[in-house]
Amino acid sequence: MRRPRVLRAGWLLAALAALAPLLSGCSRSTPPAGITAETGAPTYGGRFVYPLPIEPATLNFVTGTDQPSRLITRLVGDSLVDHDRDMRVVPRLATSWDWSTDGRVLTFHLRSGARFHDGAPVTSADVVYTYQRIVDPKSRAIGRLDPFLPVGRVEAPDPLTVRVTYRAPFAPALEAWEVPILPFHLYAKDDFLRSRLNRAPVGSGPFRFASWEPGQRIVLTANDDYWGGRPYLDALEFDLIPSQETALRALLAGEVDYASLTPVQWDARAPEASFGSRFRTIRFVPLFLYYIAWRGDGSNPFFADPAVRRALTLALDRDGYVRSVLRGLGQVASSPFRPGSLGADPDSARAPFDPAQAAALLDGAGWRRDPRTGLRARSGIPFRFTLLIYGGGEDHVQFSQVAQEALRRIGIEMEISRLDWPTLWSRLQRGDFEAAISGGSALGLDPDSAYGALHSSQIEGGQNYAAFRDGSVDRWLEEGRRTLDQARRTEIYRAIDRRIREQQPYTYLFYPVVQAALSRRIANVEPSPLGIMDQWPGPSRFYVIRGGPR
Repeated sequence: MRRPRVLRAGWLLAALAALAPLLSGCSRSTPPAGITAETGAPTYGGRFVYPLPIEPATLNFVTGTDQPSRLITRLVGDSLVDHDRDMRVVPRLATSWDWSTDGRVLTFHLRSGARFHDGAPVTSADVVYTYQRIVDPKSRAIGRLDPFLPVGRVEAPDPLTVRVTYRAPFAPALEAWEVPILPFHLYAKDDFLRSRLNRAPVGSGPFRFASWEPGQRIVLTANDDYWGGRPYLDALEFDLIPSQETALRALLAGEVDYASLTPVQWDARAPEASFGSRFRTIRFVPLFLYYIAWRGDGSNPFFADPAVRRALTLALDRDGYVRSVLRGLGQVASSPFRPGSLGADPDSARAPFDPAQAAALLDGAGWRRDPRTGLRARSGIPFRFTLLIYGGGEDHVQFSQVAQEALRRIGIEMEISRLDWPTLWSRLQRGDFEAAISGGSALGLDPDSAYGALHSSQIEGGQNYAAFRDGSVDRWLEEGRRTLDQARRTEIYRAIDRRIREQQPYTYLFYPVVQAALSRRIANVEPSPLGIMDQWPGPSRFYVIRGGPR
């Protein structure tokens, strides 16, 4: 197979970028943060066991875009850039990057001496190959594709230089290159989608793949030859534990080192002196929110009308749910833009809990209550639909039950269908549902993240699960990508924010505050808005305290 050629993308979707914060990287000589007299100096050895609620679909760096796949592949693979715990872009395989004066050419300078786990050097050819696989329709790399569509070509002028030419300025360009780089020399020998590497990956990251026992665990071991220095841990183990209750029992038994806690578990355990002596409690608001997608493409008679979607949002007591069920450990969401972010309009009011107004909107939309049954109907069609949820997610189950009762009170019958994660994911991708609870990363690094959920081009095969079409929103999203002026971008995304609050293609529910317990035998762990694992340098700097509690 020939070395990868420069690829000229076949799509014309507007865009390129100039987002060039020249942030300093993590030096090998820099001592890890968080070292105290209590934890002592870092030591080598031991393992960290982390519970995974869902098994990865694949460990292919390009096609594995579900949360567990991304978590593991970013440790086995190295990306050109990454983000630190403060969500700043920092170097990894790229030591630096620069922009042309017109903001259309981004040049990465690769790290000399970086090697894949089989000893082969990482070169610009591997970066070009990774890009080719992302934009190849046969790869079905849906979760990675969108930010690469504005790319005109990717070139490798020499082994340590990558030149990316965009068709127009594209503000969020750098973040796209957080994708782990594939080993071209190994994938060249296999069918990409059926390669053995998709279950046993070879990367250039701080940890090597060791084993995968389906339904049980995935084990990674330290890469002794890592350019950033050997991780302190000998191994990272990801145990498949779907239930939070089971994960807590495993934590108490010393079988895992970390577990997120439900509000009930937190209240019961956190005050205990014995619990506090063994575990450090961690609390943070993640860049993650839950939402209900209302499929509005006309495939069902219910959700094409924005008035109906607004009514359903008004009928749900999201504040009451956070206050009572989550015990205050959550933040109600109003739009895809996190409060305080560039896109959030501070002058827009959040839709309140108002069942009377919800009933009036439904009446106006022709969905009137039958006095005999109490159920709303229009043109002889009863307002009865099914909500898909992930059956293994406690938040999914609890909120769906609360919502079911709230909608019953205004004359709507909602059935709940609990699915396993692969089935729910597949049906979301196909648009095979009426309504569904899902969740996703809220906007943190750049508001362009909303493109995937809101642009009409993302309905087929993308993440616009609501099948939302709005010409103004499409134009604003496209302009937001091309605009480098921060003030103008703020105007654009705030206009999108206001429009989404009017149209309600999704009911944005809440950001769940994450509370977790971490074994005190593990040191140098600090949470970011994406948790304790998804940041740089993250787990590569964790270490086991000698003689720490178990």
